[in-house]
Amino acid sequence: ARRALLVDVGTAKGRSSMPKKGVKRPLGAPPTNEELSAYSETELLYKSNLFRLSTAELIKEVVPPQSSQLEVAVRALRGEILSLPPAELSWEDRGIGKPPLVSHAELSGLRLANHKVSLPWAPPEHVELIGSYLLRTVVRPSLDVDVAVRIPRACLLSKDYLDHRYVDKRQLYLAHLGAQLAKPSAATAATAAATAAT
Repeated sequence: ARRALLVDVGTAKGRSSMPKKGVKRPLGAPPTNEELSAYSETELLYKSNLFRLSTAELIKEVVPPQSSQLEVAVRALRGEILSLPPAELSWEDRGIGKPPLVSHAELSGLRLANHKVSLPWAPPEHVELIGSYLLRTVVRPSLDVDVAVRIPRACLLSKDYLDHRYVDKRQLYLAHLGAQLAKPSAATAATAAATAAT
């Protein structure tokens, strides 16, 4: 009886020092289905419990926390893109050694395949999140958010697939979009502040 009492006291001490994790299973009870699948997964995939624990800790370190500030920044960026004013863009090559004749300054650095390209610029039809951020597979330390924009049909002609015209118009479209987003405004300042906070 004295020996049984010592065992009970030792067990009670051990239980009190361990952190509580929900409902305790009675000693000697068979493992649950989740535990059995975890054991078999460890045996088949990881070959070692230590390797599995190391992998789990590494994943905790590189997976960024879900941030509502970043979500707000992405929504603000989308709203900013959709509210941009329309514009008429043009680019014309003036020959070797001469800068191109452009309607907007941000287009002067482009090198296009065609001699003359014009584009009636309008805000995108759709602005969508794509890539690793959308799939929740982005890792720290760099948090990249990929955004896809769809050029409106009104900006393109049916024959633009010929002579690299579509590629040239896409360059004009994105150059102007990037220049407009680089200008300071209330929404872009809020986006930058929210992104810097994360």
